[in-house]
Amino acid sequence: MSSTILEMHAYVAQRIISLFELISRRQQKLASKIAHENTAQEHSPQDITVYEDMLSLVLEIINSVLHYRLKNNTQLVYALLLKREIFAPLRNHARLADLIKNIETVIDYFHIRVSEANLKAPSTSEILELIDLAARTWTPNRLGPIPDLKFQYEEEQDSREFFVPYVWALIHRRGFIYWTEEKAHILNEYRLMSGADDDLEALHDTPGRA
Repeated sequence: MSSTILEMHAYVAQRIISLFELISRRQQKLASKIAHENTAQEHSPQDITVYEDMLSLVLEIINSVLHYRLKNNTQLVYALLLKREIFAPLRNHARLADLIKNIETVIDYFHIRVSEANLKAPSTSEILELIDLAARTWTPNRLGPIPDLKFQYEEEQDSREFFVPYVWALIHRRGFIYWTEEKAHILNEYRLMSGADDDLEALHDTPGRA
């Protein structure tokens, strides 16, 4: 989806950058603890890897938008300019360096264009207008290649034991067919798995029920 996003809202752009900043700070804090405070016993390498996986995912999403739809997402460029300093600490990170480099290439390009306008105390709308003008001469070949976004889904071996009764519970509550609950043993299985009858009631009360 990130390669097809058009006209990203300012709030969404800001939240994406804020998410990266939050994860980045936590990753750096944990890395510092492990390196300098000898807390390796409390924090395993897997803890750092989790943060790095999350950072990589956010950076790949940003890269994808910038690579394929930069001209249609000036709000994201604006958000990057506002927070351009947050990428510097990870500039030399072995795993994230290439993704960071692409983002900083975009930041440098548009920062120069905005600075050349020599506006005193420019408003948000004025900066966005400058970004829009500069985006017209932007070419994606300035960026390095980016990996295809891939996501893995792991299904539990006994997942059908939950999903089959759950789907029938949905059919029971949303369909027009009358059921005698006492004879619908598969619904009892769902009750046993969920641990209560409340889940069936919740399905019954869900808005939009047929």
